[in-house]
Amino acid sequence: MNYLIGIIFIALIGYIFEQRRHIKFLEQVNHNQETHDVMTAHQLELTRHKAKMLELTLNTLGYNVERFEDSDFTKREPSQEQLQEIWSEYLQLQQKSRSAQIKFETELELRGVD
Repeated sequence: MNYLIGIIFIALIGYIFEQRRHIKFLEQVNHNQETHDVMTAHQLELTRHKAKMLELTLNTLGYNVERFEDSDFTKREPSQEQLQEIWSEYLQLQQKSRSAQIKFETELELRGVD
């Protein structure tokens, strides 16, 4: 009888250790998934930023993106006011991009990713 109780006790201890190991594994998987989500969101933000920069560049050169979608590639010279507006939008976009990059780097540092 004592042997049976001892075997059950050892089996319970083994089960507890296995559950703790499994919990650590699941926490690591969760951490990796969250880090992946942060990186994916940053990549999406970079892609949006690049698309907006391309649109601003085309507007500066005198082309219109909406017209490109209609296969109309006519060039018109933007006025000085339009160029000033494009430049201010460009500066705002650069500032947002820098703050997003700092936020992303800080998030990765907090997660312990190099």
